[in-house]
Amino acid sequence: MLLLVLNAGTRPLGFIDALFTATSAVCVTGLIVVDTGKDLSLASQGVVLFMIQLGGLGVMTATTAFFLLMRERIGLRQRMFFAGGFGLDSPSGVKSLLIRILFITFVIEGIGIIPLFFGFLNSGMTHGSSLYYAAFHSVSAFCNAGFSLFSDNLESFSRTILVPGTVIGLVVIGGLGFVVLNDLREMFRRAEKISLQTKLVLVTTVLLVISGSVVLVLTEWGSAFGDLQPGWKVWNGIFASITPRTAGFDTVAPANFSSAGIFVLVLLMLIGASPGSTGGGFKTTTLAILMVSSWSFLKGRHEVQLWNRRLPFHVVQRSITVVVLYLGTLLVGMGLLALIEPFPFRTLLFEAVSALGTVGLSLGVTPELTYAGKIVLVLMMFWGRVGIVTFLYSLLKREIRERVSYPSEEVPVG
Repeated sequence: MLLLVLNAGTRPLGFIDALFTATSAVCVTGLIVVDTGKDLSLASQGVVLFMIQLGGLGVMTATTAFFLLMRERIGLRQRMFFAGGFGLDSPSGVKSLLIRILFITFVIEGIGIIPLFFGFLNSGMTHGSSLYYAAFHSVSAFCNAGFSLFSDNLESFSRTILVPGTVIGLVVIGGLGFVVLNDLREMFRRAEKISLQTKLVLVTTVLLVISGSVVLVLTEWGSAFGDLQPGWKVWNGIFASITPRTAGFDTVAPANFSSAGIFVLVLLMLIGASPGSTGGGFKTTTLAILMVSSWSFLKGRHEVQLWNRRLPFHVVQRSITVVVLYLGTLLVGMGLLALIEPFPFRTLLFEAVSALGTVGLSLGVTPELTYAGKIVLVLMMFWGRVGIVTFLYSLLKREIRERVSYPSEEVPVG
């Protein structure tokens, strides 16, 4: 409603477009049906930025922080939901973790403003505009939102280092997850060993960045990156490998990518960021656990082992559940879009994956969707950011103990 009122004097928004924009912001997706920089008033942009920050922190984090600021008591149930959102099984230390999360968020976003300010200033912008654009893009990048005040996103910076490099740093840090960032902070401060989760997140993230960059550079060398010099091809390939994992920024329009490049982008969007982060997707740890579990099965092992640690069966089971739920949602959403919209299958698949993974990349058809198609994407964005997380809370919170043990029977699979 705020967007409808505040934007009335600039470009009146329809209810569906306002709902889509608000959902995309609070779900830190970045899909747009109106030009954020041109079509939204300054006040509306402020509302979008606030919702991005709220969505990046997470609803439970923001709510818990509000109670903390109001000096209200944080109940056990709320502590459990907050802890569950970050993949923790115990509500102990929630208050201190929350304070660290807020501190880490605002410090990193503040640091990100500095290089972005000089990057925008060097592009010919005034000091005031550079500062405002730097603040907006720093929050948007750290929260993995992908909202940009430029009509072409960051495509005008494809031959620069400072702005894309800063965005990459903010996106990666925001996508690692607050628990991982806090773990790394404690490692440097007290020389403590990092947890299995942190090690798994870091290794998986590095492998995804390297493999994605190599494949995209090879597939787009003469295609999407054809007009760039060799050095810039590699640089934009790295950028294109990192941002699909829920950030949604682009220096080269995804519509220019080859079919092989689009396929890689879709895979990266599906995987997403890490647990307890500002990003979406079915998460890096989920992918890693499934890969390790499959390898253990092929090796004939009865237990899933990783770095001299045994992974409990319920963790593997939870990972399978998340992927099945995620892909099931994608199939339903994709089916509805195929029934409603006249666009090619590849285009609709890209939009659906981008919405569910809260990525924000588009092949350029989002504003052209019908109201029904936009509603489908709204529901997918909401489910991708809130629904799956809430479902995970229920998995973390309660375990049903079976009172009856039934005889087992083999069923062939594969």
